[in-house]
Amino acid sequence: MQLYDMHTHILPAFDDGAKTVEDSLALIECLKKQGVSHICLTPHFYTHEMSVEDYVAKRQEAFEVLRPQLPSDVEIVLGSEVYVTQYLFNSQDLNGITYGQSNYILVEFSYQCTFNETIMRQFDVLMRNHRLIPVLTHVERYDNLMSDPGLIEELKDDGVVIQTNISNYADKAPFFRKRKLLKFISNGLIDILGSDAHSFKHNTPEVFTQAMKNISQKCGDGTLSDMMANAEKIFKAAKGI
Repeated sequence: MQLYDMHTHILPAFDDGAKTVEDSLALIECLKKQGVSHICLTPHFYTHEMSVEDYVAKRQEAFEVLRPQLPSDVEIVLGSEVYVTQYLFNSQDLNGITYGQSNYILVEFSYQCTFNETIMRQFDVLMRNHRLIPVLTHVERYDNLMSDPGLIEELKDDGVVIQTNISNYADKAPFFRKRKLLKFISNGLIDILGSDAHSFKHNTPEVFTQAMKNISQKCGDGTLSDMMANAEKIFKAAKGI
């Protein structure tokens, strides 16, 4: 089974993730040793701080520094973790901030987000006006979704893809949160996995194997395979395959 990390902050000297190329390569090597062969680089894009055009240009500059030293046996896709604000919709073309060439876009909201009518309207604009498929990042950070899985079902029914961070499934993750999230996975409420790796101290990728093992044991090998198949679909679209 090919393994995919759909959410990282490994791009060097760009956001609050990897500081240097050496840091980036160490994080990639850590994932590689655990069998992760496909990695998405998704640096933060705070839509109230810069334009899409400026962000894309800055991200490309950072990637060009890293590109020559990337290992040949790991596939890399550029994406973005897009903090959705009203300013995002000032841009007519959002294709530059999706996963590669795909129409999937990794999005986040305020942690206090209630997923009210205004937020649902923003999802609708992304999907209907821009023809994009939102991927909601680290679902576990939204209290409203954790306490009301019916909201997750509503998002999924609308076509939103749900991502979760591997740290929640590591051996030392908080027990009750881990149990709830494993139930969500078993019930088909979560689609893809990501490390959200920033460093070896902040969302370390070192626990990827632990997370995979625990998900497999509690939810079944088939469920884990399905999640990787979901990631593969996005990754291939990002590569234009």
